[in-house]
Amino acid sequence: MRYTKILLIASLFALSLTAKAQNNVSEEVRQIQKMIEQKGLHWTAGQTSMMDLPLEERHKRLGVIIPEEAKEHFAELNIHPSPRLLNTDSYFDWRDLGGVTPAKDQGGCGSCWDFGATASFESAYLIATGDTLDLSEQQVLSCNTGGSSCGGGWMWDAYNVFRDFGAVFETCMPYQGQDGIPCTQDECEIAATLLTYEDIPNDVNAIKNALMLGPLSTTFTVYDDFYGYQGGCYEHTGGDPINHVVLIIGWNDDMCDGQGAWIVKNSWGPSWGDHGFFYIKYGSASFGEYTQRAVFRPGGYGRLNYNPTSISMTIPTDSSITALLHISNIGEDYLNYCIYKTLPNPERFDSYGYHWEDSDSPAGPTYNWKDITSLVAPVNFMSPDNSNSGSQALGFNFSYYGSTYNSIRFCTNGWASFMNSPLVQWNNTPLPDASLPNKTLAAFWDDLTLQYGGAGYFYTNHADSAIITWDHVQDVQRQGIYTFQIIIVAPDTIVYQYADMGPANLNESSIGIENSYGTVGLQVAYNTPYIHDHMAVQFYLSTIQPLGWLQLDQVAGSLQGQHDTTVTVSLNSSQMNPGVYIANLRLYANDQDSLENTIPIRMTVGGPSCHYTLGDINGNGV
Repeated sequence: MRYTKILLIASLFALSLTAKAQNNVSEEVRQIQKMIEQKGLHWTAGQTSMMDLPLEERHKRLGVIIPEEAKEHFAELNIHPSPRLLNTDSYFDWRDLGGVTPAKDQGGCGSCWDFGATASFESAYLIATGDTLDLSEQQVLSCNTGGSSCGGGWMWDAYNVFRDFGAVFETCMPYQGQDGIPCTQDECEIAATLLTYEDIPNDVNAIKNALMLGPLSTTFTVYDDFYGYQGGCYEHTGGDPINHVVLIIGWNDDMCDGQGAWIVKNSWGPSWGDHGFFYIKYGSASFGEYTQRAVFRPGGYGRLNYNPTSISMTIPTDSSITALLHISNIGEDYLNYCIYKTLPNPERFDSYGYHWEDSDSPAGPTYNWKDITSLVAPVNFMSPDNSNSGSQALGFNFSYYGSTYNSIRFCTNGWASFMNSPLVQWNNTPLPDASLPNKTLAAFWDDLTLQYGGAGYFYTNHADSAIITWDHVQDVQRQGIYTFQIIIVAPDTIVYQYADMGPANLNESSIGIENSYGTVGLQVAYNTPYIHDHMAVQFYLSTIQPLGWLQLDQVAGSLQGQHDTTVTVSLNSSQMNPGVYIANLRLYANDQDSLENTIPIRMTVGGPSCHYTLGDINGNGV
């Protein structure tokens, strides 16, 4: 009887605690729980430490600000094809391997960007040495030079502090979660120095492969229901802006009803979530965008060397050819590398097949000015201002947007045209543009004049090359003096070269090409300061093609110090029409001085290469 009474009292006490807990759950939490039940989701919500705070205070725990430069860079990374998965296990967690430091609390400061990057560095050090460091987030908050603060920031600012100065211990600069705290890192012992950091595409395989080397800082969108997370596989659909940084430490493909989840460390303290950690479904809430890995090497780092720096080959139709790409590690520590095939910048192509590159690009032409002023007399314009050269015979046929021409006209205002009309338009427009002139080669289209000096010159070798030069012409405001030229090489190559430009009013011109009706063309620049001295811009007639014609016998690897390897690059023209096909190889390595490298690939099928070379001005070719 006594035993029965004890059980009854215990049961009543447990029911009392349960009822009390239920009474302490806010209406907001109840609504989240109801939503989870109605949608059949795989996570649980409750009255967490974050849900005890007003919503305004919760929002202060966010704070990632993504620079435009980072957005552009990651957008380029994300077009790469998904890599081969290195670890096919369905479950991986760095906590099981002793590679994760304890969860911390950022408090009421929007320093998640700081905590995520610091956590990645702490893990990288722990994995490399076996020693646990407690690094100072306040050092990053007080000493970064990128402007990141409690109002928000970006992970690069944290990584740059650790790389350029070194990380200090938490005990020397304790976290206060405030801006305005003096930077006293010079008074502290350096605990560790970051070698570099790597950017990872938002791809499940790419992130898993990078996780094999250590935990990764990343971003996602925190929705208001997430503050109540207590366990399970969180998910939320929607396109709200990214606002938080966390640390990926592993994955579990069996969670989320078999759809898979990332295992993540947060910075809201160990009393939130699953002891400071959470699980989130692959692809949910924009998770995985802007992922980075801290790289720590106690013994140094690899140094990348590779050759050739570009590959250009001519082959017959329905044929194949190979080239060898030599990759060397001239450093002492391991060099990790990977190679992706990509198309060049799509905005530099038009629908007809022309694309452009400049001499500032690895894929572009080499500046090599051709002086024709001593070979021919200046062109006799009708007037020094707003005048046309009249028809200039090329002495050869030139192909331009599908039509063939044997003469060209040019205007004092910095453009040439294959139109049979003495137009003198001075007011530049964006390109392409349906208004006249059309069939335009706009090298530096602006309101230019010869009335204050300067001259225009035309030269042809009567075989395959011609040059138009504007020599020391001025703009009508007399703010700049410009010397530039157009080179055309049969059958279809166009080059602009800029010798001495400005220095003023470089932001008032149109540069590009367009077809007969002004409906198709390429705009290199429009009313923007783009051109500089000793620069070349070339227009190529190429073919955009899926990259199946380009194959590699290996796409990733690791080299010990003073070792090398060879990658076979295969080009195949099977069932491809004659023309020029282009691509880039993007070579990434853990060399802090050579993280990203571009190797231009050009395959000319069934004819000579269309990439011009500058030779003897009096011979065939310019």
